[in-house]
Amino acid sequence: MKTIQPIRNLFTLAAAVGFITGCASDNYKKSANTAAALNQSAGMITKDNTLIDESLADLNDLVSNPYPDLRKQFEKFNHAVNELGESAKDLASKAGEMKSQGADYFAKWDKESARIQNEDIRSRSEARRNEVASRFGRISQQYDETKAAFRPFMSDLRDVQKFLSTDLTAGGLAAIKGTAAKATQDAVPVKESLGRLSDEFKSLGLSMSPT
Repeated sequence: MKTIQPIRNLFTLAAAVGFITGCASDNYKKSANTAAALNQSAGMITKDNTLIDESLADLNDLVSNPYPDLRKQFEKFNHAVNELGESAKDLASKAGEMKSQGADYFAKWDKESARIQNEDIRSRSEARRNEVASRFGRISQQYDETKAAFRPFMSDLRDVQKFLSTDLTAGGLAAIKGTAAKATQDAVPVKESLGRLSDEFKSLGLSMSPT
C-alpha cells in the first residue's frame, strides 16, 4: 500500500509534463498551417497572373483578329475573365484565412514565451517572434496594396465584358480597341506586383514551415 502514493505522484508528474510539452509543441502545427496557407496563396497568385495573360490575349485577339462570327472569341474572353474573377475571390478568402491563422499563431507564441523560465531563452524567443511577426505584417500590407492595384484593372475587364455583351459588332470592337490596349499596358505593373507578392509568400511560408 505504501507504493501507491509514489506511483500516483509519478502519474501526476507524467501528466503534468505531458500537458506542458503538449502546450509547448502545439504551436508548430499552427505555424505549419500558416505556412501552408502562404504557399497556397502563392500558387493562387501564379494562377491569377496566368489568367490575366489569357484574358488579355483573348481580348486582343478579338479586337485585332475578329472572326466572321464574333461569338466564339467573345465567349472565350468572357470565360477567362470570369475565371480570373473567381480565382481572385479564392485568393482573398485564402489571404483572410492566412491572416487569421497568423494572428492565432503569434498569440500562442506570446503565451508560450511568457512560460519560459530562462531569461536568455525567453528573450531570444521574443526577438524571433517580433522578427517573424514584422515580416508577416509587411507581407499582409503588401497583399492589401497589390489587391488595391488589381481591383481597378479587374473592373476595367468587367466593363469591357459588359460593353461587348451589348455591342458585339465590328463597330463595338473598333470603339473598345483603345481600352484593350490600355488594359494590356495597365497589366504590366499589376503582374509585376503579383509576382513579387507570390515570391514573398513562398519565402515566408518556407521560413515558417517545420519541413
